[in-house]
Amino acid sequence: MAARIGRPIVPDETDRVAAFLADVTGLIEDYCGRDMDRRSGQSITLYPEGGCVLYIPARYQTFLTVAGVLQNGQAVTDYTFNGRHLTREADWGESAVTLTASWGYEAVPASLRAIACSEVIRWLALSPGVESERVGEVEVTFAGASSAQTLSTATRTSLRQGRWRRGVASLTLRREGPVLDLRGPVVLHD
Repeated sequence: MAARIGRPIVPDETDRVAAFLADVTGLIEDYCGRDMDRRSGQSITLYPEGGCVLYIPARYQTFLTVAGVLQNGQAVTDYTFNGRHLTREADWGESAVTLTASWGYEAVPASLRAIACSEVIRWLALSPGVESERVGEVEVTFAGASSAQTLSTATRTSLRQGRWRRGVASLTLRREGPVLDLRGPVVLHD
């Protein structure tokens, strides 16, 4: 944060900046439906609905590793794991399954770190109770009593464009030029 705002964080701001970073991380995780910070050796309890496939919620799928599986207090070893679900030939039944697993990024990607820091900088720039300010023609919008820090429209757009919500950390690239119609040798123009 100090590098991004161009000055040291003074002791009076340290707690506020740390709280804002924790808040924005939680908001980004909720918006994307994924945990970003690395969680190691945690328990996840899943409730199967019968069948051979046990789906793992997207929240846990980022770099997920499964160390152990328990059902009814017994270790389950006859499963395969493909990153999104556990499959076993025997039916999972309907009793809870507990995974011991690790997930999330070892190091948060630079683009997510930049998004989080830009939100914190925006929050620091606003006076308490002020939702937005505008310099030209002096406009100030005050937040409602129940309003808390929220992700800006620009941040939500960046998270959507980065495909963080689907778990693929990439941007869509488009080639400039004519689009080819694969049904024949005709070139379509944009």
